[in-house]
Amino acid sequence: MELKLLRAFVVLAEELHFGHAAGRLCIVQPALSMQLQKLERELGVTLFERDRHRVELTALGRTFLPEAQAILAQAERAVGLVKAA
Repeated sequence: MELKLLRAFVVLAEELHFGHAAGRLCIVQPALSMQLQKLERELGVTLFERDRHRVELTALGRTFLPEAQAILAQAERAVGLVKAA
C-alpha cells in the first residue's frame, strides 16, 4: 500500500469534495479518482459513497480513516527523526 494512496484517501475524507481534495494534493480530479479506486481495489472494500452531488465516507471508510491518519503521522515522524539526526 502506497503512502500516496493513503494521503489521497485522508485528504478526500477531510474535504469530502473531489475538486478541493485534488487541489490540496496538486493533482487533477481524474488522478485522484484513480488513486482512490486503486486503494479500494487493494483493500477490497468501498471507502466512499459518491455520486455527482456528494461524497461521504462509508462505515468502513470511517473505520479506516484514523488508521490511515496514524500511518501518515508515523511516516512523517520517521522522516523528521532521520532529518534531525
